[in-house]
Amino acid sequence: MSVSLCKHAFPIQPPDGSLGVPGPCAGCGITYEERQRQLEADAARIRLRTAREGACEFCGRIRMLFRFQRAARPWDEKEPPVRRLCTPCWGAADITAEVTGFGDFHDVFDNGTDEQLENFVFGGGR
Repeated sequence: MSVSLCKHAFPIQPPDGSLGVPGPCAGCGITYEERQRQLEADAARIRLRTAREGACEFCGRIRMLFRFQRAARPWDEKEPPVRRLCTPCWGAADITAEVTGFGDFHDVFDNGTDEQLENFVFGGGR
């Protein structure tokens, strides 16, 4: 397996690409889609290598736990917290973070606006 040291610059201006469909990397030629697949595979490897048995931080059941950290947002002053979650809770937290931008109630309470907190609580957030 080779390791690329390219900083990856995907052109988004025609004729090389567009905002919706970036062109291949100007440095190494890898496509944007392939790079996204690589990033997802890297994240999955990290989750599997750091898995351990214990009590889930959301449901409290003793299960195999996986590392969950939502994506950094502009309002974050430091990295979002890492949570240890079982598979069902990890999936629910991932969907919640994708829909609301927050990982859990404490995250939205500390970092969100009043409107975001209300939407999180009454919109079915975890």
